[in-house]
Amino acid sequence: MPRLGSTLLSLALAGAITLAAYTDPVLVGAAVALVQVLIALAPRAVGPSGRSIRSPHFVAALSGGLVATAITLAPDLLNGADGTSPDVVGATDSGMLAGILPAIAIAVSVFVALIAQMLRKDGRPDLVPSTAYAVTLGAFAALCAGWIGAAQSLGDAEAVAVGAAGLAAGLLVWLVPLDRFVCASFAVVAGAAAGAAVTLLVDSSLTWVFGVTIGSATALFAVLGQVLGRAWSRGRTHASAGWGFPGAMSIALAAPLVYVGGQLVGAPGL
Repeated sequence: MPRLGSTLLSLALAGAITLAAYTDPVLVGAAVALVQVLIALAPRAVGPSGRSIRSPHFVAALSGGLVATAITLAPDLLNGADGTSPDVVGATDSGMLAGILPAIAIAVSVFVALIAQMLRKDGRPDLVPSTAYAVTLGAFAALCAGWIGAAQSLGDAEAVAVGAAGLAAGLLVWLVPLDRFVCASFAVVAGAAAGAAVTLLVDSSLTWVFGVTIGSATALFAVLGQVLGRAWSRGRTHASAGWGFPGAMSIALAAPLVYVGGQLVGAPGL
């Protein structure tokens, strides 16, 4: 049941992001922010002994994600005073943003996580793993901004639709009770087929090769997101762990693939 719940959540989030991409990138940002909240609500870290580690991670993780979202929506926020910094407007299309955005988001998460640790009054046990946990979640939250970048790329909303279709098909096949390695292979094939189908159905310049490439990639990483999210939660059953966090992780891990796909539109062979 938790696997079904997390899959349905991923499908709902991917659908919302796709519909928003056909409307306005700001709405994509709003949907992405919801995914980032679910990631920030991840359960506490678990130490080697199986004991939960106190980790004030929510604000740190969400801060990094929201900063990534804001910069992706408005790259000109990186501009300083006139004559002091290069023009980075349009960096989302050039790919430059992909190089600098993770560093900025992680830096914000580190800063906020350290402040949260300083405010602790319990002697700060497990300081290093607690801080690392918060920063790692911030990095995952920042990845979600890739959906916004894809919606603003040359691939436009159609690239988002291809990625979402591959994600949905892969996760639906992942529900089938087969050997996990066999099922994962079928999920990738289903993602490729769904991605190709979208390119043939929508009115765009995207080719079926693009659909197969991006659809299969997003299907694979969506499945990995489910696996990682459930392993991270260690079988806990409350909403933030049982299905909320794994469902959001599928969206997060698929986002960079969709972003790269948007940048590859028009490349030879695609």
